[in-house]
Amino acid sequence: MPKKMRIAYFLGDFPSTSETFVLNQIAGVMEAGHKVDIHAWKDLKQVKHGLLAKYKILQYVFYRPAVPDGKVLRILKFLLLLCAMLLSDGRRTWTLFAMRKHMPLREWIELFFIAFPLRGKQVYDVIHAHFGPNGLMAVRLRQAGFLQGKIVTSFHGFDANVVPNILGKDYYRTLFEQGEAFIVSSLFIRERLLQLGCDTMKIQRIPVGVEVQKWGFKTCEGNTAENPTIISVGRLVEVKGFTYAIAALPYVKEIFPQVKYQVVGDGPLRAQLQQQVMGLGLQDCVHFCGAKSQDELIKMYHDADLFVMPSVRSVDGAEEGQGMVLLEAQAAGLPVLATYSGGIPESVPDTNVLVKEKDVEALAQAMIVCLKSYQLDGYDGYAAYEFIQKNFDIDILNQKLLKLYEALA
Repeated sequence: MPKKMRIAYFLGDFPSTSETFVLNQIAGVMEAGHKVDIHAWKDLKQVKHGLLAKYKILQYVFYRPAVPDGKVLRILKFLLLLCAMLLSDGRRTWTLFAMRKHMPLREWIELFFIAFPLRGKQVYDVIHAHFGPNGLMAVRLRQAGFLQGKIVTSFHGFDANVVPNILGKDYYRTLFEQGEAFIVSSLFIRERLLQLGCDTMKIQRIPVGVEVQKWGFKTCEGNTAENPTIISVGRLVEVKGFTYAIAALPYVKEIFPQVKYQVVGDGPLRAQLQQQVMGLGLQDCVHFCGAKSQDELIKMYHDADLFVMPSVRSVDGAEEGQGMVLLEAQAAGLPVLATYSGGIPESVPDTNVLVKEKDVEALAQAMIVCLKSYQLDGYDGYAAYEFIQKNFDIDILNQKLLKLYEALA
């Protein structure tokens, strides 16, 4: 019988609506009987999820002290924490100070605040960091003696594509040298890590999974009323490409005058996208629905006729690492239309439709063709459902993750 392990997770915001896959992963590890600690930056108090209560997960979360925005308050809090750390763990605190000359001040201050709950040295079998910068923090804390354990880092997209563009191609050098294993959700991200200098032998592909059964697979019977509903889900940011889907809708309305487009999610581009909708006179067509719970989203998937994911490579280099919502839509039985962007092609079987990113006319034509086809013939979606079940079932992927942990521990 495999031994019971003590596992730490290093996260940013927890729990987070955009990262419920992390919650599912942690619940799977706890279900297997392993002890879990969660070290996170802050609680956004935005997620109400059954797994939090079922496994009493919040009891095992340790948040680093908040870093004040004001310079004076930040200095005062830093001095108070410094006194407490010197009294309780002076040797490691001085080691942390010695690392200052190798790091930008702001980054070092973040490291100092993260170290505070770890004083006295925390011993784990495995330390799993989600997102590259958190993995680098974990490595540095281990170097300073605040942590002990093998470090696994999951890269998800932004951390592999954008962070090196901002902070330099060598930003992860220490992480790649000192980290024991790296998880990628797609071959696309794997290739990016190889370009950044990661050892190929340290990389494992373990996609982000979904609870397949929970999305309630349902065959689409077709919509004979000629008022189809298209749905997209994601943060309102450039990489999601919603501006191109909106730009395509006037072409779609020529064939389907009563078409509805539901955009689920929120983000910094909401006002800009709303202005685009007004400029195109699509107020009766496009509906910004905000964030939705899983139960609400399941119903919306079942009521829709087509899921569209018009993602693009953004100016800062961001690309989709995998496309989580594509998995959800297919698990619910909804036909999907997406772009050849990032890791998206790995998240759909050949039965679904992909078009070139940022090509408004191609996207519009594909929407029209899909809606016409599904209106006449319906869409059984079973091949896509089997594809998701085989490749992205969270339970299967959690078992694969646990095998990695066991091999390292």
